[in-house]
Amino acid sequence: MLVSDLSPKEVFSYFKEISDIPRGSGNTDRIAQYCVDFANSHNLLVRRDEADNVVIFKDGSKGYEDKEPLILQGHIDMVCEKSADCHKNMELESIDLCTDGERVWADGTTLGGDDGIAVAYILAILASDTIEHPPIQAVLTSDEEIGMLGAQALDTSDITARRLINIDSETEGVLFVSCAGGVRAQCEIELGSREASSKNVHTVYEITVGGLQGGHSGVEIHKQHANAIKVLGSLLTGIQRECDICVSDITGGGKENAIPKEATAFIAINSDESPAFVKKFREYKAILQQEYKAVEPDIAICLEKKDIAADIYSLEASKNIIYVLGQAIDGVCRMSTQIQGMVETSLNLGTVFIKDDKLVYRYLIRSNTASGKRLVLDKVSAFAEFAGGKAVTTSDYPAWEYSSDSRLRNVMIESFKSVYGREPEVTSIHAGLECGILSGRMPGVDMISFGPTLVDVHTPDEYMDIASVKRSWNYLLEVLRNI
Repeated sequence: MLVSDLSPKEVFSYFKEISDIPRGSGNTDRIAQYCVDFANSHNLLVRRDEADNVVIFKDGSKGYEDKEPLILQGHIDMVCEKSADCHKNMELESIDLCTDGERVWADGTTLGGDDGIAVAYILAILASDTIEHPPIQAVLTSDEEIGMLGAQALDTSDITARRLINIDSETEGVLFVSCAGGVRAQCEIELGSREASSKNVHTVYEITVGGLQGGHSGVEIHKQHANAIKVLGSLLTGIQRECDICVSDITGGGKENAIPKEATAFIAINSDESPAFVKKFREYKAILQQEYKAVEPDIAICLEKKDIAADIYSLEASKNIIYVLGQAIDGVCRMSTQIQGMVETSLNLGTVFIKDDKLVYRYLIRSNTASGKRLVLDKVSAFAEFAGGKAVTTSDYPAWEYSSDSRLRNVMIESFKSVYGREPEVTSIHAGLECGILSGRMPGVDMISFGPTLVDVHTPDEYMDIASVKRSWNYLLEVLRNI
């Protein structure tokens, strides 16, 4: 069975055409031109900008000409990942689609259902002469997967619609009505210079924390998985109460949007304190294993004596390092009072390292409200300053805040009940969506996000549920009729 023959055929045929075009983030020229050529071939007004965003305009169908216009929005880029035994050049070669009649996947690579299915839905609507719909303003953005760059660069001057459906959610039956904004903060603390230790005076140890689950720092922050940097900080804080520790090096984490799974410290102890140090290490190892056993059954906290000398920071600077790692805030800060069970504000201590005699640690702060993000950033900055350093912010993007009054949401809920015979789940996501950027660019636009079920996105195991694609398509058509 060919993917292009699956039902709904008008959707899967476009998904196949899209999949024939390499379209990884940063490589969107061809897919953007494909969308322009599509619009021209259907006599639709279209524009493309330098960021490879494409905006296509279509009049309302018969009887819907005077309805308020609607934005249908998705992104044209995809994450390109492949399995170890796949030798495809994803910048130049198309992916190979496979199906068993129930699922669609790609052979050895990511599928690009995120967000190719949105583009396929939108093109199928734009191409149809029979689908009932209001005037459509299709906004196809680029480079969502590498920082929502297209949405940030989008010219909105001719986008007049005041309601928007984003098709970039991955669980059928869930309507998202809010998303987190975020800001990255890099904190730096001067440490002074290191001095050489003596093997006759100091014993050097390597401490490692590993075996943790990690996870996405937005949608999984509520699971209370241990942060390896914080575990290491707690361990050193406890030991330091009885033993003088001089730090040589600290590393942990890697990405601000991932909960750190590993962290390492190289430290030096006065050799005559080594027995007390080892005893205290074992004590706090047991305490931390007990603390996290429910959520981190495989936590590993290891100590290895190193037969080397090491350059070490002063005792005062080392105490400051340990204080920062032990006391820096991390995790869930506030739960939503409007949506039950939803994290509203959090931060993730995602990376720590020493460079140029500075302790550098990086946060990703998330909040579904602008005020929450600002208040936590103030705390992070104040703490860094208290420790003798500073915080610098980058990549600040707005939240899509929950609106208690949404006509679009009401239509989406009623249409869902009509198609599915049950209520949808209406919730918020504690991660960034393009709706956050777009709500900042187009204040007051009524927005909602939905999509069919996609599994293991951004991995070579990604697949799309065919039945879910069909049900979500029928649901979208019902929304267009009722809107």
